[in-house]
Formats: sequence, C-alpha cells, structure tokens
Amino acid sequence: MTTLEQEILNIINEATDSEYVGKLKVIVDDNLYNLGLYLNREMSPTVLSFQGTEEEFKEFVREEMKSRKLQKVFRYEVIRDILLPGMEEYEDDEEW
Repeated sequence: MTTLEQEILNIINEATDSEYVGKLKVIVDDNLYNLGLYLNREMSPTVLSFQGTEEEFKEFVREEMKSRKLQKVFRYEVIRDILLPGMEEYEDDEEW
C-alpha cells in the first residue's frame, strides 16, 4: 500500500467512523486522482475521480465518504444448494 493509499484509508475510517477492510487502489495521472473501492464487488470497484491537488483530493474523499454513507454497505454471500435427482431422501439429513 502506498503512502497516499494509507492516508486515504485513514480518511475513510475517520469519515465513516468504521473500519474499511476492503481493497482500495489510488491511481494518479498528472492531476487526475482515481480511487477504486472494492466494497462488495471484487471485479468492479466503486470509482471516485477528482482533478486537482493531492490535498484537495483528500478533502474530496472525506466529503464523499460522509455524503454517500458507504459505511452502511455490507457484503452478502449467497450459497445455492443443488439437489440432484434421487437425493430428495437426503434433503434434511445432516450427515449428507
């Protein structure tokens, strides 16, 4: 994690009064800052983009975290059981 990413992580945790445990990535190109937050979608992050100075970008992230209330995003995992033909008798069997 870069120094800027660590600073952004601290800002997120402070602004949301929670602990962000997902992956984050900051990409800087000239004065364009892109923050990728992998909240509950590993393949497609939520991206915040800002053009300006590094300090302005940090303040932008702070305000976005407060206004979007992203601390209320939870990760859900859905597991689907497949019942094969002929296995109906085992449906409620804990040993199976």
